[in-house]
Amino acid sequence: MSRKALKAQSLRPLLEAVRSDAARMVAPVEEAGKRLFREVETVEAITFDEGNTVWSFKEFLFPRAETLFRYRLKNTGIELEEPALPEGETVIFGARPCDAASVALLDAVFAPGGRKMPDGRVEPDDPFYPRRRAQTTIIGVSCAEPGPACFCTAVGLSPTGTLGSDVLLTRVGEEYLVEASTEKGERFLEQYAQFLTETEATKSEVTAAAEAKIRRTDPVRIDLDAPLPELFKSARLEEMARACLGCGACAFICPTCHCFDIADEGNAVSGSRCKFWDSCGQACFTMHTSGHNPRPNQPSRYRNRLLHKLRYIPERFGVHGCVGCGRCALTCPVNMDIYEVARAVEDERETRL
Repeated sequence: MSRKALKAQSLRPLLEAVRSDAARMVAPVEEAGKRLFREVETVEAITFDEGNTVWSFKEFLFPRAETLFRYRLKNTGIELEEPALPEGETVIFGARPCDAASVALLDAVFAPGGRKMPDGRVEPDDPFYPRRRAQTTIIGVSCAEPGPACFCTAVGLSPTGTLGSDVLLTRVGEEYLVEASTEKGERFLEQYAQFLTETEATKSEVTAAAEAKIRRTDPVRIDLDAPLPELFKSARLEEMARACLGCGACAFICPTCHCFDIADEGNAVSGSRCKFWDSCGQACFTMHTSGHNPRPNQPSRYRNRLLHKLRYIPERFGVHGCVGCGRCALTCPVNMDIYEVARAVEDERETRL
């Protein structure tokens, strides 16, 4: 990992150079009183304030809706047309370490790289995600002011962690410590070397100060050795999950949620097949054509969400299913909090042991 220094006053000139070189730049902006990731035309549009965005940059790698193909019926048969994908480099600036860490899961799901299933089948890559990912450079910015709902350290991450970022900027005094954690990041440091200097600085004090501001620090996990039938019968989980409305807000705002639906739109002669974000917390997500629903009530659907993030994903992919950003707790209309629910379920299980 290469480490350089960037003077604080050189950040905007660096970003202006990056913006002129890249086809697109995505960064936090202020819009209607909220901090959101948007494509920006100028560096002046970027907000550099502390605090996280309302939602992550996930949609620029995994769009909310995308066309898989278009079709048209002709006398000679069916004509298929694949959509054109964006060309050129996209730079995402201002990602907090929790959001950047979520990319590890999206990579595992949509770009498995020929991973074999237990039955021997090979999982194919998504046809679009790997291309977007390859064309995207993520410049993360360490989090100096974690919010009241944050709990990244409870899931093994850090407000100054490099996971998922190609380049991470950490403010240390009047400079930024610039760390490259991937080959793409190393190339970035070489390309913009004129803005950077050598450094012996570390971020240990900044990290300790940021972590000390996190209030929710108890480990959030579901024991991978705990028998699933035991977890399925958790009375505490059943009780707490009854409050869930199934609105899907937590899934749509989550950096790691990746459920989707596929629908055909069109008429008798032409149309398209599209992919849309979906949520396993909604009643129709597992509804069979027969009318049977294997998750017939909201507690069973919330249980799936909890175990999916904290048991199934770590067990299958070995990566974080929850990055501790706390957005779901801030967004939920009935104050469902995955941190509190997971702690309650694990405490209940340990009490029975």
